[in-house]
Amino acid sequence: MKPTAMATKARKFEDELKDLETIVNRIDAGELTLEESIEAFERGVMLVKLLNQKLDEVERKVELLTRSAGGDLRTLPLEKNLEEIKSAGAKDDDETPF
Repeated sequence: MKPTAMATKARKFEDELKDLETIVNRIDAGELTLEESIEAFERGVMLVKLLNQKLDEVERKVELLTRSAGGDLRTLPLEKNLEEIKSAGAKDDDETPF
């Protein structure tokens, strides 16, 4: 019985990654018939797409909390925060994480 895309999406990232690793190992070991290898490959491709989607979603949601010079906490998108950290250099302590 194959899981539906919705059931697969509800699974944990680590579980899906483990499934992908198992598929790759079984294909590499040569223990599958041609038909089984094709099915495993198709399942692996689906898992790679799902894992990439999950990573993209998480990347969009990641925000860092920073404390401004005035002590106020604020949130910034990860990309913006990294740009500010790079432009401020190591000597500028105005924005300290936490």
